[in-house]
Amino acid sequence: MSWRTMQSQVGIKWERNSNPLLHPINPRKFLHKSSRAYSIGSCFAVNLNRWLRFQGFSVPPVTWGMHYNTRTILYELQRAVGIETPSMDWVVEKNDGSTAYVDALRHCIDARSIDDLKGLKSTICTESTDSFKAADCFLITLGLSDVWEVDIDGHLVTLNRAPYQKARSLSGLSPEVIKNRFLSVQECVEDIRQMVELIRAHKPSGTPIALTVSPVPLKHTSSYCHPHIANNRSKATLLSAVFTFIEGDTEEPRASYFPSFEFFQTNPMRIELWQGDNRHPTAQAISIIGEAFVSVYSDAAIEIKPGFSVPQFA
Repeated sequence: MSWRTMQSQVGIKWERNSNPLLHPINPRKFLHKSSRAYSIGSCFAVNLNRWLRFQGFSVPPVTWGMHYNTRTILYELQRAVGIETPSMDWVVEKNDGSTAYVDALRHCIDARSIDDLKGLKSTICTESTDSFKAADCFLITLGLSDVWEVDIDGHLVTLNRAPYQKARSLSGLSPEVIKNRFLSVQECVEDIRQMVELIRAHKPSGTPIALTVSPVPLKHTSSYCHPHIANNRSKATLLSAVFTFIEGDTEEPRASYFPSFEFFQTNPMRIELWQGDNRHPTAQAISIIGEAFVSVYSDAAIEIKPGFSVPQFA
């Protein structure tokens, strides 16, 4: 018999149009219109959060900034439960000649003065803490394992993104002392383990946790390798870490994995996934993922409202 005529007796056959979104790992029904989901992660996490709120879910907006790597996500969750974490701020000269004061551990958190930034960070910490306390489920999106670190008083601090041009830290550190590297699979597994254990230690038993990996590619890396290569290595590390953690997680109910990354890799519905910059998802892509997320994690009859939009990038 030719190998071409043989049929596998086990497993699931690869099909071009099979949608991975409908086959998450460890799914269970927990999502309701009144759910107070704490969302954290990259811009993909923010867009999913925006879509849920657009559809009438009572999830709080993500005011604590975007977090691209596992380490700064862990920092934010630790701050939310009162654990002391590192802090670092940039002073950035903008193209128009003005100065911005920027939180180096959260993206898009900036102010016109150091006092304004201090007040903003205090407000964010309060909102994050309050949202964590009120949360009945957690949505965590991992973006990168390509990180930038700096040694502060003998402790390595992981920043949220690459240093800005014309930036310096308020403590006098220059961007030149910040080193770029890839977190290992084991480091990411440990970060995820600490995230999940922290949630389980501070929330009622059985609180749902859904993990995703963002399909959005990185924007900056060092000169060590091409950004496309760095991005693939980064995503491969995160995927390996997520599955290593999930397969070793013995506490019931186990954390779930929602395959948004895989949807973008296979595009089973053959839609326009990316905007003009080929980095930011289209509103249609986010909407399809949001509908699948609701279908998988909610047993409520929810009428989907059309008209969702996302910020545009050329």
